[in-house]
This record gives sequence, structure tokens and C-alpha cells, in this order.
Amino acid sequence: MSTILLTGATGNVGTLVVPALLAGGATVRALVRDEAKATALQDQGVETFIGDYSNQEVLNTAASGVDSILAITPPNPDAVAQGDAILKAALNGGSPYYVRLSAIGAAEDAPTENGKLHHVSDQALIASGLTYTILRPHFFIQNIFASVESIKEQGVFYMGMGEGKLGMIDVRDIADCAVSLLLKGGHDNKIYTPTGPESIPLDRVAKAITDGIGKEVKYVAVSIEAVGDAIREMGWGEWGAQIMMDYSQAYSDGWGDFTTDDVKTITGNDARSIDNFVSEVFSYALK
Repeated sequence: MSTILLTGATGNVGTLVVPALLAGGATVRALVRDEAKATALQDQGVETFIGDYSNQEVLNTAASGVDSILAITPPNPDAVAQGDAILKAALNGGSPYYVRLSAIGAAEDAPTENGKLHHVSDQALIASGLTYTILRPHFFIQNIFASVESIKEQGVFYMGMGEGKLGMIDVRDIADCAVSLLLKGGHDNKIYTPTGPESIPLDRVAKAITDGIGKEVKYVAVSIEAVGDAIREMGWGEWGAQIMMDYSQAYSDGWGDFTTDDVKTITGNDARSIDNFVSEVFSYALK
């Protein structure tokens, strides 16, 4: 039975990974900042460690003797320091297999600061000597959840990506990739960019929602500046606003117009479509 440490266990991906790892027979540990969320994990049988990425001692204890680590950090300007802390804990604790959730297009010349920061952490992992697999998933389909209210009230969702096409991916497929890697391995020292099965414009997303709920829904493109204003109003600050503006511009310019077979390569299953997502997940949020 393997012991696996997760950071970001209560996020979009982590909440799906935890029960799947437990069902697969793994012993699961989680670094958790919020004690209330730690209790919910403990109820599932997860061993929790209360602390954040700045608490190296707690991280070291959590990583001690584990077989594998799934490292997830939220988008933020301190992401490199946080990634370094997790990697330091891994190296301090032995030689665990290290799965890292990076970002689409992570590179020195990425169009967003988020991609540049993830590139730095990816390179540190590659240079560490640990056995690793890096996942750089495409745009999350679940980001559409931010538009639930406008869809309910107006039959419209707003984004600043123009007519750009995206190989967007269901978070469930990202989680499935991580679980398969952690439980089965077989992809040592590889970098993957999991995507959905097709690259689609947001009008296609609107059609899928329309068909799924039986009510017309439209996509309305807004300016890049409007994206920044919306993010600021949501309380994500200037850094978050700039990141989303940069991503919106890149996607508008066709940067995300591609797909891969990486989900099937890792899991053996086809990636879920936008129609799968709407019928199985999103339609219930609109009731």
C-alpha cells in the first residue's frame, strides 16, 4: 500500500483525487491550511497536516517517508517559493515519485506570468533528480461555473476570448490522469498537456448548454479590459486581473487551439466532451 501526499487537496482537482486514491487502496496525507476543511478530509480517512507552504517544518513532516507526492499550488505571485518548499520537503523525505500540476504552455516565454512561474518550478523539479511526471492541463471546462448566475438570469455567459478555439478539459479528466499516475505509474520523467477531445469556440459551449438544459444560452464576447474589471470586482487583485487578461488575449489569438491524446495515453480512456460535462455536471447547477 503506497502513501501519497497531496497539496491542494481541497481544490478543484484535489477533491476528486482524494476519494479515488483512497478507493484505490492508498494511504493519503494532505497539507491543509483550513482546519475545518481538514476535518472533512479526516472523516474520509485522510491524515492531515495543518499548515501552509511557508511552514517548511510541517511540509517536511508531511512528506517524510511518502512514496509519492501530488503537488498543486494555486495561481499566485508566490508560486515559485511555494513550489520550492514542496520540492524541498520531498527531497528531505526521501525519493518520492513526484507528480506536479503545472499550467498550459508553461515556458520562459509563456504569454502569462502564471505560465512563466510554473516553468521555473517545472525546471526545478526536472533538475532535482526525482522521478517525476508533469501535467500541464488546458483551460478547465469547470471555469464555466463562474457564469452560472448570468446564465440563469440572462441566458448569457460573458468571456473575453473572442472567437478563439480551446481544447478545454474536464477537471475530472485531470484528476483521473493524476490518480492513474499515482496508483499505476508508467510515465516517468514525462511532461503531458491533457486536453479535451476537440478544440471548440465558446459558441459551441453555449450550444452544448442550450441543448443540455433546453433553454437558449448565448456566449457574449467582452473586451480584455472588461475581463480585468470583472476579476478585480471578484477580489482577485491586480495580479489576478492581469493574469486573466493575458490568458484571454492569448486564447483570443488562437494560442489554445489544439488538442492532444494525453488523457487516453495516461488513463486509457477518451477525454470527456463538453456535452458530457453539461449533461453529467453543469446542468444540475442550473436547476
